Amino acid sequence: MSLLDTGTEQIVIFPEEAVLDADGNIQTRASQTGVCAIARIQPLTLGKNERDDEGFETEQTYSLRLPRNIRCRMGAQTQIEWHGERWVVFGDAFRYNSSPRTAHHTYKIKRY
Repeated sequence: MSLLDTGTEQIVIFPEEAVLDADGNIQTRASQTGVCAIARIQPLTLGKNERDDEGFETEQTYSLRLPRNIRCRMGAQTQIEWHGERWVVFGDAFRYNSSPRTAHHTYKIKRY
């Protein structure tokens, strides 16, 4: 078993879905029903161009990686429930395409 396929955290994924609003326009939102999954979640350190705001406006960011057998592509409206709190996916997925055995996606999440 590869370390890319392990996870220790139980999460619920609310994937992005397309819906019609009252005017007939297509909008995206987080699904009302969640899907249970396991994931590897690790803290992210702040990069050179990122910083925590001063005072009470700090935010926590984590890296989330699903096992490769879960074929869930998460969009911008996807939400995650982890330890009873809602988290949102932000930014695009990081794709690792080195080889078929090591290819995977990593996402950044922050508290909702």
